Amino acid sequence: MALSVSQTIALKSILKPGMRVASMGYPDLIAPIEDMLGLKYRDDSEAICARHGLKLRRIPDAESYFSLMGCTLDVYDIVQERGSEILCDLNYAWGRNGQFDPQMDYDIVLDVGTVEHCFNIGQAMFNMAGLVKVGGYIIHENPFLMGNHGFYGINPTFFVDFYEQNGFKVIECKLTNKNGDSLEVPHTKRFRFGGDDEVNVFCLAQRMKVQSFIYPTQSKYKKLLADAGLAGENLKEMAHG
Repeated sequence: MALSVSQTIALKSILKPGMRVASMGYPDLIAPIEDMLGLKYRDDSEAICARHGLKLRRIPDAESYFSLMGCTLDVYDIVQERGSEILCDLNYAWGRNGQFDPQMDYDIVLDVGTVEHCFNIGQAMFNMAGLVKVGGYIIHENPFLMGNHGFYGINPTFFVDFYEQNGFKVIECKLTNKNGDSLEVPHTKRFRFGGDDEVNVFCLAQRMKVQSFIYPTQSKYKKLLADAGLAGENLKEMAHG
C-alpha cells in the first residue's frame, strides 16, 4: 500500500497539527517529500522501492512524518506487515452502522489502495467511512484500469453515489496515474476511456453529518426510479380523475 502523488497533494491541503489520521494499510510514502529535521527513514526502503517499482532511494517512515506534522497515525490492516498495524478485517462489521467508538473518530482516513482487495466491498466502505468524524475527510485512490490487481476495478460513480447518499460531500473525484497526472471525467454519466495505461480513480470526500449508512442506488437508476414514481402518481390521479 502506498500514499500516491495525488493523495499526498490532497493531504497537504487539509492536514493540520493535532489531527488524528487513520490509514487502511501502511501508507508507504513513495511521493517526493521534503526532508525534515528529525524525519526517520525505513530500514526496509530497498524492499519498498522494489515493491512499488521505484529507483532505490530512502523511504520516509510514515509515523515519523505525521508526528513531525503534529499529527497521530493509526494503521489498520489484516496483517502486521510493517509491525505497528492494528489488526482488523474490513470484510466484516466492526462498529455500529455509521458511528464508531469516539476513540475511532478520525480527522482524516486514507485508503491507500485497500478497498479493492476486500471481497465484501460494501461493508469495507461502511467501515472506512464510519471512522471519519463530522467535518473530517476520507481520501481514496484505487484501480480504475489495472487488470487483476484486486477483486474490483472501481468507477467514479461508485464513490460519488456512496458518499453523496451517506452524508458526505464529494470535493474531488477524477482519474489519475502513478505520476499524479489527472483527467477530469463525468462523475456519474457513462464515458469512454481510450487509454491503455494503468489508471486509478481518486476521491476526496468530507463528512457533513452522521447517519446510518445505506447501500446507494446508482445515479442513473435513481432518475429512472424517480421518473417511474412520477408516472405512477400520474396514473393514480388519472384513475381518480
